[in-house]
Amino acid sequence: MGSVRHWTSNEDEKLKELAKAGKNALEISNELTRSPSAVRRRAEILSILIVAKAYRARPSHVATHLERVAIDAIRNRLPFPAGVGPSTVAGMLEKGWIVPEGAAGRRYRVTDAGVEAVRRKIPSN
Repeated sequence: MGSVRHWTSNEDEKLKELAKAGKNALEISNELTRSPSAVRRRAEILSILIVAKAYRARPSHVATHLERVAIDAIRNRLPFPAGVGPSTVAGMLEKGWIVPEGAAGRRYRVTDAGVEAVRRKIPSN
């Protein structure tokens, strides 16, 4: 069994800096030559919040799951499913994927851009 390597104050400061910069446990562990689990344990002891995983942002021209189900509901004249709220609708309006239909402002029509957004492949990590 290996020996226990104690954390130095310099390592603690570096951990705080990297966490504040939005690095995840794996990225921090590579910088500090510690295991990701050791980094998570030390962050917990020091009450430092580190991100669980670094995700790539999805390109804005590719529809999210909620946008896809909302567009499907609009095309099939169904009510919006749970989770599709005003912010999802506002985002699709802003992107030009849907337009209001009628004077009431509660019905929408999917544009060609909206159809294309749903056709685009979701990028994998």
